[in-house]
Amino acid sequence: MNISCRYLIKFKSYRSLGSVANIYKCVLANALLTIKDLRQDWACKGCVIPQIMDNKPCKYLVPHKHFTIRGSSHTWFSCKLLNIVMDLPAEFCHSNCALFEQNQEANKHKE
Repeated sequence: MNISCRYLIKFKSYRSLGSVANIYKCVLANALLTIKDLRQDWACKGCVIPQIMDNKPCKYLVPHKHFTIRGSSHTWFSCKLLNIVMDLPAEFCHSNCALFEQNQEANKHKE
């Protein structure tokens, strides 16, 4: 399975009925997940964090994830500079923050 989230690491391998199974850890939420969990919307399949962070957002943007109970999670972002919390960066950063816009322009010029 291709795992493309920088916050998901292989935690442990174990043998089960003659095959090897893996347990993964979401370091953002400090939670252990099975391979089956990774395919679920509540865990990894529906998680927007990797896509948002791979687009090189503002350096002050910090992702957060919390698994409230098995089968449920909450994802949000915070701004270290302005000390605000938002569900998605587009709510604030994309339309209101000059630093975000400057960072986007700097990233364009680097490429």
